[in-house]
Amino acid sequence: MSDHSADYGFLGEEFLTWLWYRMESRGGEFELPGGRMIAVSMDDYLCFAPRDDDDTEHSLRRGIPSRSPEASAALHNGRRLRKAKLIVAESSIEWSLIVDGSSMTLGSIKLPSDSEDLENPEERSRERAGNFLLIQEIIGQLYKIYLEKRLRPEYLGKEVEGQAQWMSTH
Repeated sequence: MSDHSADYGFLGEEFLTWLWYRMESRGGEFELPGGRMIAVSMDDYLCFAPRDDDDTEHSLRRGIPSRSPEASAALHNGRRLRKAKLIVAESSIEWSLIVDGSSMTLGSIKLPSDSEDLENPEERSRERAGNFLLIQEIIGQLYKIYLEKRLRPEYLGKEVEGQAQWMSTH
């Protein structure tokens, strides 16, 4: 199996940048297939992709880096998010994780708290595995929503213009 991250990694970086734009311009609620509603917010870690091979990667940590002058400067310079720490919630279930856009891998996943009514370690393991699979599914569905928008011919018009305007004024 070949590694396509070098060829298509930019799509995951565009996805994270679009996700940030979408959260700030229309709120952090997303409707997934089947009418499921989830909420997404940026947390305390952003990593911006270098513009070219000679440039450096920039990481911002602590506080609310998405509101920092450094994040604004990165967006003004056309940088995409390479990695971002997200908080994702569905109903009362909440995850914290880092999404690596260049490879679309999930890391540092903090699963929701275990249910109090679990009677044994096997039940707890099943619940944790289910929550791990569920966050992978949710991120996959968000990525699919983005790709469906991205591949439409009209995307390069209104949608890209709105995002470019946001990046220049953030």
